[in-house]
Amino acid sequence: MQRVKVSLAVLAVITTALALAFSTPTILAQTSPTAPTGHYNPQTQFPVGTKFTFTSFNGVAGQTTGYNTTTEKPIITGYYASATITVQVDKLTNDGGIHWNVLGGSFTINGQTYTITGGDGHMGPFDRVASGMDGTATGPDGATYHWHLAGPTGIYNGNIVIVSLNGRLATVQNGATTAYGLSLLCTA
Repeated sequence: MQRVKVSLAVLAVITTALALAFSTPTILAQTSPTAPTGHYNPQTQFPVGTKFTFTSFNGVAGQTTGYNTTTEKPIITGYYASATITVQVDKLTNDGGIHWNVLGGSFTINGQTYTITGGDGHMGPFDRVASGMDGTATGPDGATYHWHLAGPTGIYNGNIVIVSLNGRLATVQNGATTAYGLSLLCTA
């Protein structure tokens, strides 16, 4: 019998796909009569100076909490996770996308809040938060955490921008790493 190893990234992708499948009818029902219509174009959707917030409506975090020496597999604990990340577009990029500065926000993982203190990001023209978003956050214990998120974007029903962000939130203190894998479905 062959053993199959499943990584945290694979679990995050599967979770994201299932969450999107079950959430899509709710998402598509949200419309605004003043929202833009037509093909998705981040440069017209979010012109320079635009402030918007990525708000998760479904999210999970996974953390390796131990190692099973019998099965030789990590023990992964899952938590409910949510995020709000407020950004402001500071320039249009040559690739047809946009660049922004992170103004603030927070991650909530298993009831603990991590306050976002800064960062930046890029969304390309091909429905992707391209190189992603990177930044820093302060944890509930006062430690500085680094975060990175990236994933596909799309416009639904002519006006709702949906973003599937996957990444990590991590810190190193006294030689020990504390890290979470994140998978968040967001609107922007």
